[in-house]
Amino acid sequence: MDGSNMKPCNLHGSRFLMSLLLALIVASVLLYLLGLLFVPVLTVKATTKYTYYGKVPNRLWMYSWSRTSGWTSTTPGTAMLLAMVAWEDSTIVNVYNLETGELLSQAMLNTMEKHYVVLSNGTIFKVESNKPLCVLLLNYGSEPVNATAGPVPHTYYPATDGSFVGKKFILLASTGATAEFIIYALEKSEVTVTNQDGSDTRSYSIDVNTYVRIALRPWNVYKIESTGYIMIQSGNPHSYYDTHPSYAIPSANGAFLGRYFLTFSSSYWDPYEDYGFIILSLKRTKVKVYNLTERKILKEFTVEPESSYRFQVEVREDPRTQAIFVESEEPVWLMFMHEGDIYKSVGRESAYGAGIIYIGVRPNEDTLIYLPKNATCETYIFAAEEANIEVDGFATRLQPDRYFQLAQPGLHTIRSDKNLMVLIIHWPLERPWGFPERQLPPGPQGLDHPGTIIPCVETVHIYHEIQLAPLEQPFPIMNVIVPVVAIAIIAGILVLLRRRSK
Repeated sequence: MDGSNMKPCNLHGSRFLMSLLLALIVASVLLYLLGLLFVPVLTVKATTKYTYYGKVPNRLWMYSWSRTSGWTSTTPGTAMLLAMVAWEDSTIVNVYNLETGELLSQAMLNTMEKHYVVLSNGTIFKVESNKPLCVLLLNYGSEPVNATAGPVPHTYYPATDGSFVGKKFILLASTGATAEFIIYALEKSEVTVTNQDGSDTRSYSIDVNTYVRIALRPWNVYKIESTGYIMIQSGNPHSYYDTHPSYAIPSANGAFLGRYFLTFSSSYWDPYEDYGFIILSLKRTKVKVYNLTERKILKEFTVEPESSYRFQVEVREDPRTQAIFVESEEPVWLMFMHEGDIYKSVGRESAYGAGIIYIGVRPNEDTLIYLPKNATCETYIFAAEEANIEVDGFATRLQPDRYFQLAQPGLHTIRSDKNLMVLIIHWPLERPWGFPERQLPPGPQGLDHPGTIIPCVETVHIYHEIQLAPLEQPFPIMNVIVPVVAIAIIAGILVLLRRRSK
């Protein structure tokens, strides 16, 4: 066969292939318009990803001691609710079981749309999306249908750039009708709050270094926009009679490590309960704690290098004066931490220290974490990309979607060449010390915790350089000059009078 006989055959084959390709394209477009290609599109991984890791605790209950009824237990929970809210349109969300690799749920969300996934006890999971999200893990065992209230997470919320300071936030409110959200103004700010359908819109004018407490409708998504930099906290973890769950406090630059912090305190601290704010520092540093509203110094102390320092500060009962401002000479980490011991002197029930805490690790800097000493601890270190990590001097290579575990209470140092996320879960010891005459009911202790935000691994390093207004006002020089001048004038007049009298 010569070449002249092959050309018509190749041309015919090319036309056939082009016709087949055109038919496939037309069919694909029709299927997409009909919605039949929607599910396969979701499973395609985007080149830019945002990753959120977590674990549902194995034991979702609480044994507590009552002076009137002895040991009592909450009804054991079997699941927690993973609640996700999109910040942008066309957000693709995939939820995986991290240990099995199973795809548990998937969704395509537009701005302010939410997606719920119920996860059973013990599930280690990953949320992966092509655009950043607000991700909450809540102590709610089912999807909320016509619910009028929900758990109040003791946490801070990230802005839409992933840091904890910003001018735009989109978040889910799970709380009831009480004012459980606190907005702190780092600059003088005009703030607007709008829910998902526009039926709840309000405005606030917040001066620098002040705050407002607001109530949001439960299970509504809210957009909070501000003309200046703000921070948002939810929960009242220092309530007189409630348990005191542990939580991390991000700094006023939007990252976990910083020199300035704003948080709520309490008008009464039980001096016998094993809880308080805890500062972790790599360097020796002096710390001042102010009442944010009254600008008064409540406490001053020094933290030694590579150590922790725990403190309690009482504020007045007026909710307008219960926020505190913590200022450190050197960068530090700040948490509210319950050590886990069950003894307390106030209220009817025993203390119950538990926590689900997230701390971000930025590349190429040492990060201190603290595990409570009178508690059972589980700590997971996650990486979204291959990372060289060092934990207390032990070096290893951490693969993405795998984790490094810690359980030893006390202070630990972590370092990495990539962003990391550290998850600390703790609950009281199975046999709390200090009560030898009391025996727990059969079975181990559990963890009763309202919930927390889950930060994004890829945005751990984001922060803002904000020039904060000083709380301490410099002593007015005129307060010195005016009396001195007045005394000099009076003295001069006296001298003149004496001369005339002579």
